[in-house]
Amino acid sequence: MNRASKFVIVTSALCLMSVIAGCNDGKQKVAMLEESNQQLMDDLNNARAELDALRQANDECQRSLTAATGEANQLRGQLASKQEQVPAGWTAVPGGAMIAIEGSVLFDSGKARLRSGASSTLGNVAKALSGQYADKDILVFGHTDDQPIQKSGWKDNYELSAERALSVVRWLSDHGVSPSHLVACGCGEHRPRVPNTSSSNRQKNRRVEIFALDAEVKTASR
Repeated sequence: MNRASKFVIVTSALCLMSVIAGCNDGKQKVAMLEESNQQLMDDLNNARAELDALRQANDECQRSLTAATGEANQLRGQLASKQEQVPAGWTAVPGGAMIAIEGSVLFDSGKARLRSGASSTLGNVAKALSGQYADKDILVFGHTDDQPIQKSGWKDNYELSAERALSVVRWLSDHGVSPSHLVACGCGEHRPRVPNTSSSNRQKNRRVEIFALDAEVKTASR
């Protein structure tokens, strides 16, 4: 075998080995790609499973929210249907209702004797107390402004407000309201509606408030 033949044989062998090596590298790369692709597929499947679980949980939350909203609306409806309708001029308060009457409607300035025209206003109040609120306790609060007593002869605004409340209580008792339900209270100037900073505000603070409330707290053998 001459040198040329040997050279051809060696060259061919080297080429074959190179081809074989290249094939092996390609197979490894393909295997790695297949393995990576499989991992990606697994990750995708896991993500889809988690997404389905989240969607299911969200659907469950939506159903719970819808049910809770329905129950809340039902309770609101029941509360609205049970809420007591108050007569004209009255305001609903927890446990009953109240009405505020401006002082000048019932009394002359510095006086605790009811004016003759007060009967019309108090007559409507007595009608509500004897009817719709017959089972309530009736609390009558007298209020004044912050001006000190000067000429009217009262010791102080406490005394004036208490005497005005008593005048209203006595009138109501004489006109059909159960005396056992009536209470008179004098607050003086200490519970103003608005600041006593002007004559109009002081007029608003001179008032009598009548509360008709549930008798849940039993006092004085009640």
